Order: sequence, then C-alpha cells, then structure tokens
Amino acid sequence: MQFLPPLFFLCLMAFCLSGCNFISYETKPIANQEVIEKITAKDPEDPRFKEFLKIQGFKEDSLPIKEWGLNELMLCALFFNPRLEIAKKEWDVAKIQEMIAPIKAPSSVGFESGRQTTGVKENSRDAFGLSLTTLFETADKAKIREERARNQSLIKRLELRKLAWDIKTDLTLNYLRYHQLLLNLQIIRSEIKLQNEILNMLKKRKSLGLSSSIDSNFNQIELNKNIQKLNEEQYQLNETKSKLASILGISAEKLNTMKIANINMDQSIDIFSKTLDDETKQQDVINLGLFNRIDLRIALAKYAVSESQLKLNVANQYPDIRFSPAYIFDYGSSKWLLGVTSLIPTVEKNKNLVEEAKKLRDIESLQVEKIQTSIINELAKLRDNYINAKDMVRKDTEDLSAANELENSIESKFNQGEIDRIELTQQKLITMQYKRRFYTNKITLMKIGFDFEALLQEPLNTNKNNEK
Repeated sequence: MQFLPPLFFLCLMAFCLSGCNFISYETKPIANQEVIEKITAKDPEDPRFKEFLKIQGFKEDSLPIKEWGLNELMLCALFFNPRLEIAKKEWDVAKIQEMIAPIKAPSSVGFESGRQTTGVKENSRDAFGLSLTTLFETADKAKIREERARNQSLIKRLELRKLAWDIKTDLTLNYLRYHQLLLNLQIIRSEIKLQNEILNMLKKRKSLGLSSSIDSNFNQIELNKNIQKLNEEQYQLNETKSKLASILGISAEKLNTMKIANINMDQSIDIFSKTLDDETKQQDVINLGLFNRIDLRIALAKYAVSESQLKLNVANQYPDIRFSPAYIFDYGSSKWLLGVTSLIPTVEKNKNLVEEAKKLRDIESLQVEKIQTSIINELAKLRDNYINAKDMVRKDTEDLSAANELENSIESKFNQGEIDRIELTQQKLITMQYKRRFYTNKITLMKIGFDFEALLQEPLNTNKNNEK
C-alpha cells in the first residue's frame, strides 16, 4: 500500500491538469428583437464600413460616397450581406477541422485497487495496478486525414469566393434592371403625354365632325395600355429596389437614402467589345473559363478530397496497434506487463469501402468534365447572343435615326403650315417607341457583356469602370 498515495496523487494530478483546459458551456439564445435591430442598424454611413472602404483604396476626401455605382454597391454587399458572413464562418470551421485532423488519438491512464479480507495468509491483502494505453496508427493515417482536411478547407475558401461572384452577378442583374425600369418609366411617361395630346385633338375633331369616334376610341385603348404598363413598370421598380436592398444586406429605407449612379452604356459596351470583337482573344476567353473558373477549382478540390478518402480507406486495411504497458502489485508480488492489441479489419468490408471510394472519385472526375463542357457550350451560346444583340442595336440605331429624320421633316412642314399638329405628335410618339426599343436592346447588349464575366467568374477588363 506504500505505492497507493503517490499513484493516486499522480492520477489526480493528471485529471487536474487536463481539467485546466476545459471550456465551459456558454448559452447564446437567438433574440428576435436583437436580430431586427442588427438589420436596421446596418448603415452605409457606419464608421466601420468607412474603414473598410479605406482598406479598399478609397481616399478620405471621397467619403462618404456621393453616388453609388456598381463597384461601390458591391463593396457594400461584401461588408453587409449575411450570406457572406455565414460562408466565412463555415470556412473558419473548416480551418479548425484542418488543425484537428493531424491530432493523434488520446492515450488513456487506468488505475485499479482491491483488497482481500479472507482466505489469504500472505503479509499483504492489497492489490492495485496502473496501466497506460497508447495508439500507434499505421499507414500514415494522420497525414492522410490532414491532407483531406486541407482540401476541405480549400473548398470552403473557394465557395466563399464563388459566393462573392454569385452576389456580384445578382447585384449586376438587378442594377441593370433598375436602370432599365427607370428609363422605361421615363419614356412611357413621355408616350402617355403625347397620347393624351393626340386624344384631346381627336376629341376636338370629333366634336367638329372632322373625325369618327373610332379614331379616338382606338387611341384611348392605346393610352390605357400604356397607363397599365406604367403601373406595372413602377411595381417592378419597387420590387427590384427591394431585391437590391436584400443583396446589399441593408434595409430598403437605407437604400432609399443612397443615390444610385447612372450607367454610361456606350462606355461599358465599348469596353466589352474590345475583348469580344477581337478574334485573337477568343481562345483566351475560352481558356479563362476552362482553367480559372472558381466552381471548376471547387470541383478539382472535391476530387482531391475523394482521392484522400480513397487513400484513407486503403490505409484502414492496415490495423492500428494499441500498446498498454502496466504495473500490478498483486498481494505482495509486483508484475510489469506489456500488452499489444489490434482490431482485425473485416476484409470484405474494407474491400467494399475502397471500391466505394474509387466510384466517388470517378464521380468527382466526371463533375470536372461536366463543368468544362457546360462552360464551352455556354460561351458559344453567349457568343451567338452577343452577335445577335449587336445586330439588333445596329438596326435600332438606323431605325431611330430614320425616325428622327422623319420627325424633323414633319416638324419643318408643320412650321410651314403644310400639315397639322396631330400628324407631328403622332410621329413624335412613333419616334419615342423606337427610342424605347433602342435602349432596351442596348441594355440587353451590355448585360451580355456582364453575362460573360459571370460565366468566366473573371472580369473581361480589369481596368474598366462600369458604374459611371
């Protein structure tokens, strides 16, 4: 029994030392009111956002931002969008798993004590033992787990980057839609004004017996259609603004306080055309998609994870070994023991696990091929859409020019008294309709340029400035 106090003290000390690293549980309930306050408190005027903009290269004299173009709005989304916060936390978890993976299994310490009170004539009736069990992993399993964790962490980092691109794509789409709706509302209001003028003139003619009710009724129907169209466009504008606020991660009230910058469509189209119209750069565009696209790199990282899993399943065929040296004091006699144990793997199970891992690796390999095939086909489709959209804008330019010339000719005749005002107003209405079609197709052409960037997940020209 003389060994019992120090052994007991040793075990107690080991438990106390391990207890020093214990982390206590802390509850963190979700309070709806706090969440609501957090959302409403997100403000582009937040000093923390201002510091973030400075890190991005903004000068003190350019803050706060006066006009919010596409680049400025994207920075706002990067700072406030909650989806990015979630993705960052998921990456943090993956990095922790990366640190945990190479850690070996813990060793164990055991202590046993007993006493026999009858039937023993020896001097000692006491018995106790101390044992230590440690695991030796074979086939570099810890290194393989570390490799797999690194690739899983890489996937989360790439998914964070892809999410940023997805947000940029969604933001760009709604940003263009916002400006298209503003332009449509402006043109439709002008059309309604002209239609009202025509309708009033037709009613006067009808009262004088110079025209029938058919003309005024037809124009009234067209006017009502445009009024309905105006209401629909206004509804779509409100919905788009709501989507923009959600993408930015701020409230709609905060968005209403921000002045959205206008788009220079000609400048944006010229920037895209420098790459898309240059035949020598077409293969570079394809290569950019086939080798740099983020989701393609994610697929390659997933393939690497499946490769690591296959290595681990192969390594699991080799059994791990547990060493357990022990000291036993048994009723007056001392014994030193060394135990070696190992679980014998099930051959058939391991064989199936290895085969399963091979199939999963093949699936990830096919995913890479699938993405590359999709990229090639989507690029070809966008190329055709770009050519068609450019032809439509060219034709619209000619039609609008012809309509303006005709309007100028009719206005000249009106000034000379050769025709009356109703014919001039009708031609102005026709010109306005040509103008609406022209700007609609022009925005479509510009959007295709952004579609190329969304597909490639890379800017076509890093020096462009599309927001002004």
